Amino acid sequence: MDAPTQEPLPASGEPLSRDPDPIGPRGRRAEGGRMTWSAIVGAGARWLVRERWLWGLFLAALVVRLHWNLVVHPVGDYVYSDMNGYVTRADRMLAQGLSPHEYSSFFPYGTHWIVAGAKWLWGKDNYTAIGIVYAMFGALTVAFAYAATRRASAFPSWVAPAVGLVGVLYYPHFSLGGYILSEVPFAFFLMGAVLCSLRMADRGSYLDAALMGVFAALGTTIRPQLMISAALLGLLWIVRRKALPRIRLTHLLASGIPVVIVLALSSALLHHNTGRTGMVSENGSFNLVFGRCHASKIRTTPDGKGHGRVHFRPPSFLQVKNHENRAKKQRVPPRVELNPAIADELVYAGYIGDKDKHMEYVRECIERTGVWGQIEYGILNATLLWRHNVPWPDSGRAQWRDISKWWTHLHRNTVAIPALVVMMLVLVVFIVRGRAAKQALLAVHLLGAVLVAAVFFGSIRIRTPYDFIILALAFEGVAFVLWLGLQAVVLRMLLGTYGGQGRRWLEMLRRDRTPS
Repeated sequence: MDAPTQEPLPASGEPLSRDPDPIGPRGRRAEGGRMTWSAIVGAGARWLVRERWLWGLFLAALVVRLHWNLVVHPVGDYVYSDMNGYVTRADRMLAQGLSPHEYSSFFPYGTHWIVAGAKWLWGKDNYTAIGIVYAMFGALTVAFAYAATRRASAFPSWVAPAVGLVGVLYYPHFSLGGYILSEVPFAFFLMGAVLCSLRMADRGSYLDAALMGVFAALGTTIRPQLMISAALLGLLWIVRRKALPRIRLTHLLASGIPVVIVLALSSALLHHNTGRTGMVSENGSFNLVFGRCHASKIRTTPDGKGHGRVHFRPPSFLQVKNHENRAKKQRVPPRVELNPAIADELVYAGYIGDKDKHMEYVRECIERTGVWGQIEYGILNATLLWRHNVPWPDSGRAQWRDISKWWTHLHRNTVAIPALVVMMLVLVVFIVRGRAAKQALLAVHLLGAVLVAAVFFGSIRIRTPYDFIILALAFEGVAFVLWLGLQAVVLRMLLGTYGGQGRRWLEMLRRDRTPS
């Protein structure tokens, strides 16, 4: 998307210094090249003043999240269902270490390792510590979102603060911090990777490349779908690498080293637990069954080999099914239907992560529905990122259901469409014209989220870690429209007052503010 140019920004948001001594006249180095303590303190103080927005947003977000996690919605009061699963696997890890356990590799292991780490450091039943850890993840995510938007936006002076201020009080994000779930840690690693990718685009730093890889690698242990965003980012660079002149192939290779290491270790852990090969977890093919068959529930029965009864139903599919049942009772057409290819409930004996059985279902469903039926499934799956469901677990709690529903509607009715439109425009402009490069580095992650949801299944809770990117893109679109409107007003004023001379002045203004 065309937008005014801006000087590449370092971490501080200030224009790149051309002073050969980056410490400045008040922070001269002592003889021998070492900094004096006064120089260190002075540089630190100036940095704190310069970064007052960053620190202010972080502290405000931390206060909100600590109050929520410790007072309003203590995480220890909501240990059931998925939350209990993470806690149980963490407790088992503390008690038995890394002894083989098949079910520990069914879900990605990153979240329960974080919980186990908090329990190991501060006590097995210290849920206050876990609440503080989750609050820190959430507050740092808001700070990262502000810093990333400041680098990506063509209008950083107001778009970045807007994203940060909304993020501080953004209920869909901080409310999930009151549950022991994967969304809040994943959002932290996602936004860390986004920020480092933008720093790398600005500075061409191998340190930023390596940090981007570390954030992305750790994020994949929580949600492996982050690899899709990484692949799309690499594809964008291949298509338009001249538009990102400071990013070289060696930067991408450097960022890939931590990812390769973590994926190799994850694969080894999975083989250790299951005796089978894979990447991070075994629930990928399981989720694919939901996306390609549209059954709302999968249930396994004992097989005599140690596998018990297990069942799972995506909350978004459950809510669609409930809507279908209500519509049927009221004798009205439902707004949305799953239309399962085989049956609403799929049942088989054995292990819930049986990939062979999952792929057998997938092949049968594709054969039954045909290509068009699968496309329809994909459209509905992606739609569920914004519609037809209220985020679980709030959807199952009467005291939180209404406020969660209100925020769901607010997001959908205000920022969803602008963000999707800006995402498509930015990617088209970048691919066709090589412009809006840094906005494209944001947009590619939202595109990845939509594609993953279309293939598997979507829900508003699954989308929430991407909401800061959505806010940044939506506010960028609003800023761009306002910028165009301001240009039109100035044009009328100049032409009305100065005629031909005003037209020449306007052309000079446009040349000075050439979109990037």
